[in-house]
Amino acid sequence: MNYLDKELLRKANEEAIYNVYMYLAHKSVPKEKETFKSIVHTLEENFKNHRGQLWSEREKRRLKILKNAIRFNSNLANSVIESLTVSKSLMTACCFLKPDKSISVVFKGTGDDEWIDNGEGLSGKSEENTYIFYEIGRGETGRKTVYNDFATDSQVDALNWFYMTAAKCGWEEDAKITVSGHSKGGNKAQFVTINSLRPSLCLSFDGQGFSPEALKAFKNRLGAQYEKRRQCIHSFAAENDYVNVLGTPLVPESNMYFFKSRMGIHHMDAILTDMGKLRRQCEQGTLSMYVQGISGDLMQTPPHFRHPLTTTVMSFFQKDI
Repeated sequence: MNYLDKELLRKANEEAIYNVYMYLAHKSVPKEKETFKSIVHTLEENFKNHRGQLWSEREKRRLKILKNAIRFNSNLANSVIESLTVSKSLMTACCFLKPDKSISVVFKGTGDDEWIDNGEGLSGKSEENTYIFYEIGRGETGRKTVYNDFATDSQVDALNWFYMTAAKCGWEEDAKITVSGHSKGGNKAQFVTINSLRPSLCLSFDGQGFSPEALKAFKNRLGAQYEKRRQCIHSFAAENDYVNVLGTPLVPESNMYFFKSRMGIHHMDAILTDMGKLRRQCEQGTLSMYVQGISGDLMQTPPHFRHPLTTTVMSFFQKDI
């Protein structure tokens, strides 16, 4: 079992709280430069005004986690939101500037229309996509580059959003940037990290992997940079989560961590206590290993055979979840 060091555990706890917030962001859209403490207080007022009638039990617990987290972490409480994009069916992402001048970029999990995109990402089907690389600190100008890179539309949208936000906010070239996300958001965070020199750390919570064809394309294009950027990526998952094991992992095995969970096996708050702390580390669970084995076998099949399977399975998720 891989054990977290103290500093990585601290960062993971903070990023986990931001990722919990992403599932409540639609409740009340914050103002630019608003502190995280103020954002959480506004959510609490929203809950009180509606007497919790429009809040599910899971959302109520998430609010409790946020309230407890800001009570004991001034770095979180006093961080300010710099940019936020909220969409039910497309991409929800935001970034926070912390008092220590570090930056956290967070991508939310799968939107209503993104399950098919997940299937496409695992299929190995090749498509050309346009990456818009914006020059940091020079406004919204940049160059477009087309790669035949097995990248999905959602992944490319995430990368372009990252670069546009960096340009808009004028981040310095030596800024300390952590990119994180849960589920599909974790996959987007990995994609952004492997395709950018900017992030110094990537924390993927229950985020799935990629097709072997995509990883081969990344490696061929990036050369020596491929392995260097991979080492910045870490995976955090519930012991029996069934999503982080889908596809071929980009995350090095030494950077994978599993935790005891409660209230479900694929929810961002499942590996957190009510106080907002990561639960006890543990070995990977039996269910997770079983799904990993099936996924591994599927990734060995030719794309023309794999594509209808991965897209069909994900269409059921899109319909029923």
